[in-house]
Amino acid sequence: MARLLHMRWQPGPLTMMTVHNRSRALLPIALAALLAPNAANAGPAQASGFSQANVVTPGAIVPLTALRFGQMIRPTAAGTLAVNNSGAVTSTGGVTPSIAIIQLGTGRGPGSFGLIGSPNRQCDVTLPASITISSGAQTMTVNAFNANVNGGGKIKLDATGRATLFIGATLNVAANQVVGSYTGTYNITVAFQ
Repeated sequence: MARLLHMRWQPGPLTMMTVHNRSRALLPIALAALLAPNAANAGPAQASGFSQANVVTPGAIVPLTALRFGQMIRPTAAGTLAVNNSGAVTSTGGVTPSIAIIQLGTGRGPGSFGLIGSPNRQCDVTLPASITISSGAQTMTVNAFNANVNGGGKIKLDATGRATLFIGATLNVAANQVVGSYTGTYNITVAFQ
């Protein structure tokens, strides 16, 4: 006679055994997580940054007065006549006695430009090396340009966004320079920072 073997699955003991075995396996991992410094408190960190933007007024240059060497008597020897950016006048060579001549109109003086931009901006000023002024076919050279800038060639706008740039230079006069009214133009560059 054949025996029938019945197996019955009992979920209770098998489930407890499985949980117990899993618990034993997870225990070292749980302990390591608890003992690690700040591991329980780890999470995303946040910080604030600063962003900045400046919108500035476009720079502008406005011509105010011409650079004026005035009138002089034709010299018999070559010389120079210098008008610096503060308005001081000096001369050399044959031009020396001609400083005393009476000046008509606006006389001698530096050129000037109005600078307009955003308050307290620095401006880089670039002056020409030399230019030529002429009366018909006759010419004279103007060089040694100077301006009321600091040692780095900069001028700063004031709190209202304005400054006046004064320009001086030296006129080179030849011996027996031909009589005439000599004119010319010069260019300056102002870079508003």
